[in-house]
Amino acid sequence: MKAWDFDAVVYDGAVYCVECVPRRAKAEETAPIFACHELDAYPTCSKCGGLHDYMGLTRDGIEYERRQGRYDD
Repeated sequence: MKAWDFDAVVYDGAVYCVECVPRRAKAEETAPIFACHELDAYPTCSKCGGLHDYMGLTRDGIEYERRQGRYDD
């Protein structure tokens, strides 16, 4: 993925796959989670439960995901 690519967005305080965003959501009400973002854990979709693991992790995020069994070096 390129840094500006994304498969998930934040809408109304929740994470959604771009396919799962509620129909009532307007584009200006959503915030993409870009591939260049670094997070403390991989986000999951609030609707379908899909895991989005395309972005980077902080050190704490790596440790957390290792404990979850979802991160290998």
